[in-house]
Amino acid sequence: GMRVEVIDMPKEVYYKYALLYYKMTHQYKLTDPTKATLFLDITSGGVGLTVWRGENLLFQRNMHSGSLRVMESFNRNQRSSISFPRAITEYLHRMIGPLREELQTFNINSVILSGDEAQYMARLMGDGSNKDDIITIEPERFKGFIKSFDGVTATKLINRYRLPEYKANILMPTMILFNEIITAIEPKSLIFSSFSFSQGISWFYGVETENNPFMYQLREQNAQLARAVAARYHTDRIHDAEVELFSSLFCKALRHKGLPERWGYLCRIAAILCSVGKFVNLRNHGEHAYHIVMGTDIFGLSEEEKQVVANVVFYHYKGTPSDDDTYFNSLTELQKIQVTKLVAIIRVACALDAGSNQKISDVILEERDNVLYVFCRTNEDISLEWWTFNRDAEYFTEVFGMELMLVRGGDRHVQ
Repeated sequence: GMRVEVIDMPKEVYYKYALLYYKMTHQYKLTDPTKATLFLDITSGGVGLTVWRGENLLFQRNMHSGSLRVMESFNRNQRSSISFPRAITEYLHRMIGPLREELQTFNINSVILSGDEAQYMARLMGDGSNKDDIITIEPERFKGFIKSFDGVTATKLINRYRLPEYKANILMPTMILFNEIITAIEPKSLIFSSFSFSQGISWFYGVETENNPFMYQLREQNAQLARAVAARYHTDRIHDAEVELFSSLFCKALRHKGLPERWGYLCRIAAILCSVGKFVNLRNHGEHAYHIVMGTDIFGLSEEEKQVVANVVFYHYKGTPSDDDTYFNSLTELQKIQVTKLVAIIRVACALDAGSNQKISDVILEERDNVLYVFCRTNEDISLEWWTFNRDAEYFTEVFGMELMLVRGGDRHVQ
C-alpha cells in the first residue's frame, strides 16, 4: 500500500544542496556572498559539484563515479598492489580533468564537503562528533592529513584507525578525490557538512508544502542554470527570454484550465532550452534538442519531468504530439497531457516573436466568453507574427477548448 518513488542522482544532490544552501546563507553564514562556494557531494554511486555565489547558481555537474563505483573498477588483487595508490590517484585525476579548468574560472573561496565519508574524515582528523552539523577545517591541515599517509590505501586506514575493510575501501577513493579537487582550486576554507539526503528531502517537502518564498528563489537559480546550458549552445538569448516571458503569461492565465504551477515552471525551462538543437544542425533541430535535454542533468527536475521538457522542445516548432512518435509514445498518460498542453502554449509564445526581433511588447491576456484575447502593443509590421500565431492558435484551441485571438494596439475594448 506504499507508493515508492526512485530518486535519481541529480535530484538527490538537489535536495541536499537546497537544505545546505539555506543553512549556509540564512543560519550559519560561513560563506562570503561575494565569492564563489563549491558544494562537493560524494556518495557511493556518484559525485555532485555545485557552485554558487550569493543568490546565483553558477555551475552544476554530476558524475556517476562515486567511491564504490571507483573501487569496483579494480579487482581485489589490483587494490592490494603497492602501485594502487598512485594508479587510483591518476585515475581520479583524469576523471575530473574535464571539470578542472571550468571550476578554476570561478575563483572558488570555500569548499563544502558533504556525505558520510566527509564527516568520517573530519572525525579521523579529530574534529567534531556525530552531533556537529558543520565542521570547519583549514585546507592546509587537510592536505597534511592526506600527506601523512604517504599514499592513501585501505590497508593503512584499517591499521591506523581500525576501520572495517568495507569502510576503508569506500573512504580511500573519497579522500583522494577530495584532495584532487582541493589541490586544483586552492580554496581558502573547507567546511564539512553532515546534512543527509533524508534531512534534505524532509526539509524540501516542508518548504514546498507551505509554499515558502525560498522555493521560488531555488527555482530562479535553476532557471539560471538552464540559461547557462542554453548559452553553451549559442542560442538567441533575447528571443529565449521573450518566449519564456510570453509562455509564463499563458501558464498563469490558464491555471484554471488544469495547468498547475509546477507545469508552468517546466514550460519556462522548455522555453529556455527550445533552440539548443540548432547548434548541432538547423535541420530537425527539435530532434537534436531532445537528445541534448535528455543528456543533460537539469538541476531540480526529476527524470520524468526532464522527459516532459525534452518532448516539448522536440515539438516546439513543428509537428504535434502523437503516439506515432517513439519519444511521446513512451511517456505515461500524465506526461502526455503535460506535453500536449505545454506544446500548445510554447508554440503560440514562440509565434509572438516569430522573427526573433522583439516587435511585440506589453502583452496582456484576458479571457472573455471562452475566448483568450492576447492584447499586444507594437508600432511595427507584425505580419509574420500574426500569420504564425493564427496558425498555431488552431492547435491551442484544440487542446484547451477555447479560442485564441491576437489583438493589436492598446484598445482592450473588444466586442
